Amino acid sequence: MPDNGMSFAYATAAVPGDSLTEKCALIASTGCKGFEPLIFADSKFETWQNEIRIAASNHDLKPVVVVLGNLALYRPGEMSWVREALQAIAELGAAALLTPEYRAQDPIPLFPPHPMPSRDEQRQVTQSLNEVSQIASSLKMDILFEPVNEYMSRFWHRVDIPLSICKQINKPNIGLALDFNIMNVTESSIPASIQTAGKWVRHVHLADNNRRLPGQGHIEFPSGINALEKINYSGWFSFESVASCEERFEEETKEAIQYIERLWLHKMED
Repeated sequence: MPDNGMSFAYATAAVPGDSLTEKCALIASTGCKGFEPLIFADSKFETWQNEIRIAASNHDLKPVVVVLGNLALYRPGEMSWVREALQAIAELGAAALLTPEYRAQDPIPLFPPHPMPSRDEQRQVTQSLNEVSQIASSLKMDILFEPVNEYMSRFWHRVDIPLSICKQINKPNIGLALDFNIMNVTESSIPASIQTAGKWVRHVHLADNNRRLPGQGHIEFPSGINALEKINYSGWFSFESVASCEERFEEETKEAIQYIERLWLHKMED
């Protein structure tokens, strides 16, 4: 396969293994060059950094994006740990990925209209995002906003919502992370949403409709990859998906990489 400039990573939360070192060893075995760890409010940031650096060095991987787990930007005081987390992430040379709320909704929303945050919570999120943007500028780091579905959050259920925030902030280090699995639920058309987001798409999560690897479900990846090619996407392709079983992780991930590469090369050759 000729060099096509594509870069693949894997979210550690979806990788088998009891430690980050074990997970990164598996990720490296697939040919991926990056990984996506998580950080939480109760993380011991210096210890966490050391673990990331050791795993990255031992397996020749790059910490590409760090997800701020269990985030609740609608709560006053939440930024106290986010400030420290962003500093720790910036020191690793990674981008930070966030959405205002990461938690399982209870009760699970079955039918629209879905529960919405209060005005006070929305104002708190706006205030927090403004501070995040200022911190990111001072640290010279990238921030990625990710739309999610209604089962995970009351905020940002469609691409157009965080897209409008990116346009309002209008800074080159602020962009979008789009997830094929999420878009399959929230968007009427994955290709149309990608093209609407255009230059603001800076990171892509790959997962089929069943959270399995691309090609193991029913999402129409050819049209989505075509849309990414049309907007001149040049960022990472990061798997946030699971293999059919732990024993087939390496094999199936390699197959998924080849599948996405074939789609990308086909579009480049058209």
